[in-house]
Amino acid sequence: MTPKQGKSMMTQNYQQLIIEGIKGLPPETLAEITDFIFFVRKRTFQPQAFEEEIQHSLLNAELHQLSRDEATHLEKEFENYDKRYPRE
Repeated sequence: MTPKQGKSMMTQNYQQLIIEGIKGLPPETLAEITDFIFFVRKRTFQPQAFEEEIQHSLLNAELHQLSRDEATHLEKEFENYDKRYPRE
């Protein structure tokens, strides 16, 4: 058996193991597995796009957290504003 044939057999074994492993799983779990497969394929075959997507996601998460922090700060700043500064 050549190294190429051995690699092909190993690939087929993995594919068969995956197919057998997903049989009978609920649709929600299959959806998660599908998402993971797309994640791995992108990381493997499009590393630059994958890295850009990760950076974009991290930036969005950070901006979202900053927005929440700012909203919390403003809520505290104006807490009981009417009581502290009643209109005459």
